[in-house]
Amino acid sequence: MKPPGILRVLRPAVASFVAIALAYLLIPNLVIVPLSFSAQEYLTFPPAGFSTKWYARLAANPDWINAAANSLVIGVPTALLSMVLGTLAALAVVRGSLRWAGLAASMVVAPMMLPHVILAIGLYPVMLELGLLRSHAAAIIAHTVVGFPLAFITVMASLRGSDGKLELAAMTLGATPWQAFWKVTFPAIRPGVAVGGILAFASSFDELMLALFLTGATTRTLPRLLWEQMSDFLTPVIAAAATLIVAFSMVLLLLAVLLERKPARPREVA
Repeated sequence: MKPPGILRVLRPAVASFVAIALAYLLIPNLVIVPLSFSAQEYLTFPPAGFSTKWYARLAANPDWINAAANSLVIGVPTALLSMVLGTLAALAVVRGSLRWAGLAASMVVAPMMLPHVILAIGLYPVMLELGLLRSHAAAIIAHTVVGFPLAFITVMASLRGSDGKLELAAMTLGATPWQAFWKVTFPAIRPGVAVGGILAFASSFDELMLALFLTGATTRTLPRLLWEQMSDFLTPVIAAAATLIVAFSMVLLLLAVLLERKPARPREVA
C-alpha cells in the first residue's frame, strides 16, 4: 500500500495528465467552431468578424441536404444490421460453447483492424459484379462490415457481465429458449446492443474511404461531400458543416454514455 503522501502527490499529476490528453484530443475538433462563424469568404484562423451566413448557405444548398439524407439512409440500416449481426455473433461466441471461440471473435473484429482502403478495394469489384455499385445498398453492406464488430464487442461485454444461469433457470421453469432469451437475456444486454448500434451508426456517419469507392453523385454522404468541397471550394461552409457533424457526434456519444448507465432488469416470464 502506497503512503498517503505519495497519493497526494500523484493525484494532481494524474489529473493534469488527463486534462492535457483531453485537450489534445478535443482542441483540433473544436477549432472548426469559430471558423464556421467567420465573416471572411475563406478559411482563416483566427477568424475575422462574426457571421452566421455560412449556416444559412449550408441550409440553402440542396447538395448538403441530400448528402445528410444519404448519410441517414445508409447509417440507420447499418446500425440495425450491426445490432442484429453483432448480437448473434456475440451469443455464438459467449454462449455457444464454440471450440474456437477466440479465433471466431478475432475474425469478427478483423475488419476494425484492416485499413479501410483495403476493404474498399476488395468490396469494389464485388459490388460491381452484383450491380450494386454507387447505390445505397452497396454503402450499407460495406458500412455494416465495419460497424457490426463494434456492436459485437459491446454485446459480448454485456453477455460476459450477465449471469447465464438466469436464462437456464427460466428454461427450467418452463420457458422456451426464445422466451428465456427475449425476457431474461435480452433485457440484461439491451444497453450493450443499443450502444453497439449507436457506435455502428457513428462509424457509418463518419466513414469516408468506403464512400469514395462505393457511392456516386446521387448517393454521396456528408464525409464524401466534405472531401469534394475541400478540393474545390475552401470556404467556411465546410467549417459550418463540420461543426454540425461534431455536435451530432457528441450527442451520440452522450446518448451512448446514458444508455450504459441505465440499469437493465430481466422481465418476468409468464
